[in-house]
Amino acid sequence: MSRHAQTPHLSVTDSRGLPVRQVAYWREDGSESEARITAVQHDVGGRPVAQRDPRLFADASAPANLRTIYSLTGQVLITLSVDAGWRVTLWGEARQPLHGWDGRGSLRSIEYDKQLRPQAVFEHAGDGAPLCAERYAYAGSDPTFAVRNQCGQLIRHDDPAGTQLFEQFGLTGGIRTQSRRFLCSFDSPDWPVSLSERDKLLEDAHAATSYTRFNPLSEIIEQIDAREHRQLFSQTVDGQLREVGLQLKGSAPKTLVGAIQYDAQGHTLRETAGNGVLTTFDYAAEDGRLISLLRQRGNDILQDLRYAYDPVGNVLSVEDAALPIRYFANQRIEPVNRYRYDSLDQLIEATGWEACQTSKFSLIADPAAIANYTQTYRYDRAGNLLELTHNGPQRHGQRLLAAKHSNRCLPVRDGLEPGEEDLRNGFDANGNLLGLQPGQTFNWDLRNQLREVRLVLREDRSDDNEQYRYTADGMRVHKIRLIQTNAKTLMAEVRYLPNLQIRTHSGTGEMLQIISVRAGRSSVQVLHWESEPPKGNDNDQPRYNLNDHLGSCTMELDTTGQLISQEQYHPFGTTAWFAGRSEIEASYKTLRYSGKERDATGLYYYGFRYYMASWQRWLNPDPAGVIDGLNLFSMVKNNPLTYFDIDGRIREGVNEEYPAKATIKYFRAPQSSTPFSENSISNESTRFGFPDTPPLSSQVMSASPPSKR
Repeated sequence: MSRHAQTPHLSVTDSRGLPVRQVAYWREDGSESEARITAVQHDVGGRPVAQRDPRLFADASAPANLRTIYSLTGQVLITLSVDAGWRVTLWGEARQPLHGWDGRGSLRSIEYDKQLRPQAVFEHAGDGAPLCAERYAYAGSDPTFAVRNQCGQLIRHDDPAGTQLFEQFGLTGGIRTQSRRFLCSFDSPDWPVSLSERDKLLEDAHAATSYTRFNPLSEIIEQIDAREHRQLFSQTVDGQLREVGLQLKGSAPKTLVGAIQYDAQGHTLRETAGNGVLTTFDYAAEDGRLISLLRQRGNDILQDLRYAYDPVGNVLSVEDAALPIRYFANQRIEPVNRYRYDSLDQLIEATGWEACQTSKFSLIADPAAIANYTQTYRYDRAGNLLELTHNGPQRHGQRLLAAKHSNRCLPVRDGLEPGEEDLRNGFDANGNLLGLQPGQTFNWDLRNQLREVRLVLREDRSDDNEQYRYTADGMRVHKIRLIQTNAKTLMAEVRYLPNLQIRTHSGTGEMLQIISVRAGRSSVQVLHWESEPPKGNDNDQPRYNLNDHLGSCTMELDTTGQLISQEQYHPFGTTAWFAGRSEIEASYKTLRYSGKERDATGLYYYGFRYYMASWQRWLNPDPAGVIDGLNLFSMVKNNPLTYFDIDGRIREGVNEEYPAKATIKYFRAPQSSTPFSENSISNESTRFGFPDTPPLSSQVMSASPPSKR
């Protein structure tokens, strides 16, 4: 019997039309199918109060995955999640959140002005003193504000990473001028009321100021970053992106991508990069799915990706016809990856090719030996990937054990299975993982954001660690890595600004600017060294990142279209093969799987969460709640070839919309109303009480022109 035969998805509703059961039938081979039931219980008002996944539904002694208690006016008062712990929210008369508590004993409070705009946010750890984590200042109606369109707008925001100033707005509300100043210390700030006292907490350096210019339709036509590099955008008459250019400070402007053509559905058909590489896209006429992605330089074909799908849109194979069939160790190695799914569309088998070398890096001129691999995946009824079996030269096999009544998992190490006590101690009360491996521990802030990773623990002196700071919107803007040596402490620092990263290293004296540009369906990064460039690297070198259907950077090309590096990935993001013309040059690649940055910890930073490719799951529960399913740790519901994650909160199909958003850094415009209003809970049954982060629906200014598709 076929895997998908007689495996319908059923929905059961009560007399009010509310869904009370979802029945799916699971099968991965020709055996009998297994019913998996998701249950929802509603109160008399029709609101969901208890939700259970198939694993906990089958256990009569198990609690619900999520329980929700509402106020008389329908607002969420309490949420009890087996994955994310409990949250309690106290609301004001105008439905504004006043206080919020969580399972770690943290308290978060918001003060408002007479217009119910937030003035200050206070955070109180269970064992510490309350700190003012944020302060807000708004413009009045004075003519000096009016000339900059600031009246009533948020013009200063002191947040956990420093201070952001909004100095000028466009007629339609877009931010024209904004500045960022960083804190002197990496300690959590306690912002005083006095502006002068607040300024003393900031670095003496000048603010990093960026500028944006809009056309009459509010489309971005120019952006100037904090180092005065200009990005130029032009649109077609219907608002589609037509051309992107870059002018480095003191240099002439250059086109990075142009001649972009679209079909009637808004799909990109072709585009020409500034290095002469032509990219052509082909779509299936019947459903609009991408079936071919061809990149060529003149007559030379660099990449020819061909996609095949099953009837419901799951990716069955990806072939790179530009690569030859190779032979090694009595194996025929075809340049194709194939995938197999169960009846719930979970990936259960993947085949492809990978490098045989342990280091995984090889020179393009001296290619390393490669071999075929097969990966198989086993899940429990809740969708936890419990076992990955890897058959190939590399070692990526993994076994995880899930807690009895939650989706928190830990690996089996040296044959020792973690017990329930280990699983309780491996996470804090909010479900944040406390360590990836022995000797590497995680510290979390009160907003459930990763604050510090201790890479090497020492008893006699300081630890090696990597620390992170975030804005009030949850976006990372500062990263510091401290490495202890016998002589001194070395510090590697990254500051994230709109379209720009500033990287320094105290040990090597390196000072590097990385200018990031969205260029059509791909991206370009320009490396500008203020110090002497490393040997073999040209200053101001554009690196054209060529992405696959997931947004993963598979190739890097230089300004003449020559290959800098090339990378292949296993389905869940580990590196299968990595080659370049120079190891030093390739080491400056920053965008990897899904177009995300991979830190020295091995974690991928997505925006609101960190992803562990080695465990195939997220580091902590989804801050958006159960909007993407009751398993708050699962990565794209175990279908990583057909779906990608935008920012760590929700999955999106690769053929629903191209993942241009996956590599854009978001900089949210200030809001005149509270960012923690009732509107920030778009579905109150899916969020956990007191909101941790502003909603995706809040006003956003992206680092490149928004798509109009």
